[in-house]
Amino acid sequence: MSVNSKQARWKRKQYSKKMASVRRQGYIIHSRIKALLTEVKSGFLSLKGSPPELWKCYLLKFFDSYSYFSFSLIFTLFLSSDFGFSDVSAGTLYGAWGALITLFGLLTGVFIDTLGVSKSLRLGFAVSLLARCMIFLTNSRVFLYISVCVLSFGNCLGIPVLTVGIRRYTTESNQGFAFGLFYVVMNIAALLSGPMVDFCTILYKGGNDEDDVGVNEWKFSGYRLVILSGIVANVAACVVSFTIKEINVVESFKHEEEPQAEDCPDHDPESSSVKSFQPTTDGACKILKETIRNKNFWRFLAVCMITLNIRMIFRHLDATLPKYMVREFGENVPKGTVYSINPALIIILVPLITAATNKVDPLVMIHYGSYVSAASVFFLAASTSITSCVLFVTMLSIGEAMWSPRLNDYTMQMCEEGKEGTYMALSSAPLFLVKLPVGFMSGYLLEKYCPEDGPRESRLMWLIIGMTTATSPFLLTFFWSYLSKKDEPGEGQQHIYSPVRKRELVLPETSLEKTMEDKLIA
Repeated sequence: MSVNSKQARWKRKQYSKKMASVRRQGYIIHSRIKALLTEVKSGFLSLKGSPPELWKCYLLKFFDSYSYFSFSLIFTLFLSSDFGFSDVSAGTLYGAWGALITLFGLLTGVFIDTLGVSKSLRLGFAVSLLARCMIFLTNSRVFLYISVCVLSFGNCLGIPVLTVGIRRYTTESNQGFAFGLFYVVMNIAALLSGPMVDFCTILYKGGNDEDDVGVNEWKFSGYRLVILSGIVANVAACVVSFTIKEINVVESFKHEEEPQAEDCPDHDPESSSVKSFQPTTDGACKILKETIRNKNFWRFLAVCMITLNIRMIFRHLDATLPKYMVREFGENVPKGTVYSINPALIIILVPLITAATNKVDPLVMIHYGSYVSAASVFFLAASTSITSCVLFVTMLSIGEAMWSPRLNDYTMQMCEEGKEGTYMALSSAPLFLVKLPVGFMSGYLLEKYCPEDGPRESRLMWLIIGMTTATSPFLLTFFWSYLSKKDEPGEGQQHIYSPVRKRELVLPETSLEKTMEDKLIA
């Protein structure tokens, strides 16, 4: 046999091996996608029969998120354009807005537990509507400051209360998926807000002729048009909030001891799992004392503090990135469209990742996802280009899809029923301490390294932000042995995860690799 024929046979053999390997990989990928889609379908089926209040919460989340994200995306630009604020002043006021939301949340947390979900939502959306109308109509800085304070109070009764509502309207078996879907709804609203901002600030040119209108005079600018669209969404949210009832969902009684009629008079043991919910009547001092005596609360608070810097990257996404893009790439840069990459990916990835990792403890996902999000900033530190902006938002979104929805899940997992508002308020205290400095930091870095006029060092600015953000995942790793413990009532202190090898969980069925293998076998 000739040498050429032997080489030909060898090449055909190698080609066959490669094709077999490709087919095998294709089958594995197809099986995994099929398994993930099956999990997503089962997640939606688990919500079947949920009370109308759950779906109203999702609708309120959409309206509230659109109003919030559209405003936060243009806030610093609006302050500089329509009110003549400097970068530092605009960044500081943006930080003050976030800090006041946290401060008001801290002060009202206990009262949310006594007011209940429905009354808190009605009050919050009514106050937010008033504040947005004030901001839209004013051209006075003093009146603007007052309006921002009022808006902060309304905002503090929005997202946190809706989170408590999701817990009340779901059961332990479908709560993880419900929070994932809750996060997707928020990002659908954020996805809409990006193109709307571009339309209002690029295509709509009303009130933007600075030769005709002074900075201190009221003008119907593109930024005010964005605010007006948020007012419309806020009106719809007010209407829906007045249809919310104060209820709670409990597990089915089919396989448990039947409840007494007097305990749950409206309950049908064969079909219904909804009962009215009575907010706690305990005093604020008693609730606070019981909460701070709980060791799990202090671990929960430690996680909240450690993840502060990774959560603050989203403040730079709102406050720093838009101005950076306008100054580096021009007024007509599609800043809103680039921003929309984040919610678009979240909408796709969150249901898949949540379904695939539903049995993985939330803290594990927070840990690894924070590494991915922290690494994203270094794309902007490496290059000043639209491509770098796109890569930054893309990688940030992948990490966010891993950890951010599970942070809500982790919060509700650590809370005691009836004290959710107190837990969320106290855990927000560290946010109050850093939001104002982060807003100031954003303005200072823009003014120093990315000024409107003069030489720029934007890559150094993003390097500083990246190094600050990276502290969160490293601290989670360093303190893992403490954070990965949990006190069960009457059982003493136990590890949720192995403190030595963090990838190995104590319970084998919570391993991500085991979960994926089980799906493929099924």
